[in-house]
Amino acid sequence: MVRKLLIFDFDGTLYRGDEPFRWYAHCISQFMQAGQASEYLKLVDRHLDGESGVVAGDNWEAVVALAKRWVPEGDRWQEAFLTTRAYMMSDACPLEVPEGLSELLAYAAGKVRLVVASNSPKQAAEPLLDKLRLSSYFDAIVSDADKPKGLLRLGEKWGSHLGADQIFCVGDNYSNDIAPGLALGWKTAHISPHRYFPGPADFQVQRLEEVIPAIRSWIAG
Repeated sequence: MVRKLLIFDFDGTLYRGDEPFRWYAHCISQFMQAGQASEYLKLVDRHLDGESGVVAGDNWEAVVALAKRWVPEGDRWQEAFLTTRAYMMSDACPLEVPEGLSELLAYAAGKVRLVVASNSPKQAAEPLLDKLRLSSYFDAIVSDADKPKGLLRLGEKWGSHLGADQIFCVGDNYSNDIAPGLALGWKTAHISPHRYFPGPADFQVQRLEEVIPAIRSWIAG
């Protein structure tokens, strides 16, 4: 019987690369006047280079937060996001799977229940997981996950028979991926390339590779 549950966030956790965020910002900038677009794109570049002070859970949120003074929320956001997802599926978009991730997932298969939880819609999440050759490792791929609340429902569905220390959640968005599980006593690993750690976690790292040994030990233990 599988006695542990390992939950991964998708975007910013199972892959990395700044080009999707730059492309997303470019798509949003099309709804701005020329001078506004130029200023906005410079702010996005500064943030991705680690030079800005914008407070956001992840880079997707940062791109949106920086644009709100010029473009109100609405259908345009979803249009820009889906256009970005299409770009990410192309060979023109460089994405990097963390070193050792595939080996970790192969090691974990059959020992723990492996689940991906993404707030992205199914048509955006599942094809990209396939492209990255990660889909086959997971017992469940949950899109439209409605995190943070949805993370707790997911934990209840897949881990209701487990103790809190037998559930481990890994992600890059603190409020969505870390805080809900932490409140229930789950193991947590917060990944933040710019070392933005707004609250506690069992592990706080800049790259997934840094926590892979700890995850392996947890699986083995």
